[in-house]
Amino acid sequence: MIALYKMNDVYENQIKQLLTVMGHTVASFYSINSILDQIMNPMVIMTPAIFRKELTDLSFPVIPIHLHADDVERWIRTESPEKKELTFIASNEEIGWLKHSYTNKEFHLSYLSGIQTSALNADKIYLAPIWLKGFIPNPRMKNIHFAKPALASLIPFLQTAASLVDLTEEQLRERYQVEAIVHSAHDGVVAVDRNGKVKLVNEHAKTILGVDAEMKGRNITDFIPQSDMLRVLEKGETERNDIATIGGRQVVINRSPVIVKGKIVGAVSNFKEITDIQKIELQLRRKLHRQGLEAKYRLSHIIGDTPEIKEAVNLARKFAETESTVLIMGESGTGKELFAQGIHAASSRMLGPFVAVNCAVLPENLLESEMFGYEKGTFTGGLKDGKPGLFELAHGGTLFLDEIGEISLRIQALLLRVLEERAIRRVGGERIIPVDVRIIAATNRNLEEAVEQNQFRADLYYRLNVLTLELPPLRKRLADIPKLAESFLHEYNDKRKIKIETVEQDLLCLFRKYDWPGNIRELRNVIERMVVLEEGTVLRLKGAKFLSEKINRKRNKQDPDIKGSIKNKERELIQATLEKYGNNKTLAAQSLGIDRSTLWRKMKEYQL
Repeated sequence: MIALYKMNDVYENQIKQLLTVMGHTVASFYSINSILDQIMNPMVIMTPAIFRKELTDLSFPVIPIHLHADDVERWIRTESPEKKELTFIASNEEIGWLKHSYTNKEFHLSYLSGIQTSALNADKIYLAPIWLKGFIPNPRMKNIHFAKPALASLIPFLQTAASLVDLTEEQLRERYQVEAIVHSAHDGVVAVDRNGKVKLVNEHAKTILGVDAEMKGRNITDFIPQSDMLRVLEKGETERNDIATIGGRQVVINRSPVIVKGKIVGAVSNFKEITDIQKIELQLRRKLHRQGLEAKYRLSHIIGDTPEIKEAVNLARKFAETESTVLIMGESGTGKELFAQGIHAASSRMLGPFVAVNCAVLPENLLESEMFGYEKGTFTGGLKDGKPGLFELAHGGTLFLDEIGEISLRIQALLLRVLEERAIRRVGGERIIPVDVRIIAATNRNLEEAVEQNQFRADLYYRLNVLTLELPPLRKRLADIPKLAESFLHEYNDKRKIKIETVEQDLLCLFRKYDWPGNIRELRNVIERMVVLEEGTVLRLKGAKFLSEKINRKRNKQDPDIKGSIKNKERELIQATLEKYGNNKTLAAQSLGIDRSTLWRKMKEYQL
């Protein structure tokens, strides 16, 4: 399309007719807004030179029309002014062209750029293009005359406009494709020309920069005073992965020069918030769930009705609502990892990975590389591209450090640094990698004693011991054994042709007499052994002969004086339990792992 902008006094209808005959679409426009309404249509704009500045921000080619020397001489011949001197009023561009083409030596031509009322002299003759008529302060002054270009002198302008139409359509298609790519990019993108003026910018870039105003056409330093784009324009070197703070946001920036035929003509910068990168990384890490880096258990999976275990579960739920480090303390086999998984699954990090490592089973050097990863070439036989550590794998989620009390002092120092700086450095590497990880640690050791013995760093202990969760041993929750046994039976029944339907009460009584040094893990193993050997549908006492022998051997090893004081100890235990639960017989019986009727009988026997 050829657009005629403010051409109403310059053969507008004749030009339309001529161009239409030539096969072109022609439209007239009288305001910038009317052109902007058609911005998606490729166009070449024809306009009097004085209006060219109004179209500066448009990306379409503009053909400025101006008076030719022949038009001025024709007016002189027609009007025959008495004075042999004319002052030509026009824009700088029109004056420039006329100076190069005017050759009439009879009439002297002087020039006045722009319209200034104070500059007009009543004794002089002024000549101006017809399109300046609306700009002259008093166009009815007798010494001001207006010249109109001949239609023939406009033909070269029409030819130029017509020749650009096809090229403009192709360039517009390419420009819209580029803009569509830029605006659909998840990165912020800014392109500048050789002088640092913004030529292209997407909304994502404006959001990161915190800019609401229009950026195109303005210098990049208006928005980023010390912009590194200027350095790229000067040196012509590409810059990758530069980390900077813009408007309070940490971003990763890439900058590249635009070079055409060996000359730097501009530069492009794309940048992304580090938080966006971390979100993408978190999405990738969520896929690791399919590889087993997820919490399989919930707090609701924890079995037990005794006050001790209920108190631990309630405390774990409260801990799950925070981001603080948790230290789980308990004997081996009490379910520390199950609680760790439950806390993770109930937290805001539930969609992130859950990564667990047993610190006691790995030697120091291997534990370091497993936790922090290593760069390529660090180890002979290592992966050729290096390996991310457990902290990286747990990014956005939870890292469970089991048996934390067994790590060496050197690894303790490295771990403390990560907790303080929230960043790791791979073994053999120099790069600092930020990590967002919640730490849940567990131990069966008394870490306070380890600190006193200089076996555990005090500063790391206080870092870990923000929230402490102590898990009760099985001997303190004997009343939960029937439900635990039932749960394990369901698990093992899935692998048997003949299902175990019930457990003899005598067997459960035997279970309550045992102190379970291996806690729930030992109970599970005992039941698995009995299920494997049982051929019927009932788990019987006779199948636990090995357990009875173990109990008897332990009793035989006890000091005779201790045997004689069993009743005294039993009385003291019952009395202490009653005091603990405010003489609530039901809670006391549950804690002791005996029936309420048995408790009454014992109380009567010991006169409590």
